[in-house]
Amino acid sequence: MKTVLMPVAVVKNGDKILLRKMDPAKSPYKELWALFGGRIDDSSGNVVDSLNNDLMARWNFNVSIVEKLWWDEETKLDHDGDVKRFIYLDAICEIAGGEPSPVNSNEVLEWVSIEDLRNYDINPPTKILLQRLEYL
Repeated sequence: MKTVLMPVAVVKNGDKILLRKMDPAKSPYKELWALFGGRIDDSSGNVVDSLNNDLMARWNFNVSIVEKLWWDEETKLDHDGDVKRFIYLDAICEIAGGEPSPVNSNEVLEWVSIEDLRNYDINPPTKILLQRLEYL
């Protein structure tokens, strides 16, 4: 089974977190709200570079890491139809450049106050992370 390393950004601005409603055509978690991440491949450089390359290409912004948190993992069906093991490298981040907006018109970005997170249908890995941070 292939393993995928994914840095995950909890993008914060004060008491708000940036979430994205996932593209129903491309996600195993169709139309649920999620955090932001990128995949590390052999040509991407370091973890922060990999994350920022994906953030800029897909959502028009990049981040700086404020705090490295922990890692999580799950096994799930990927976009290509193969089951893979995902290892998430979680971090609190803030926007360092750009203006968040999705390149894919089927996604939506929204700043959400921590107290309102309970009102969103959040994907399982994001929910675990937000619970660990005591935001849910």
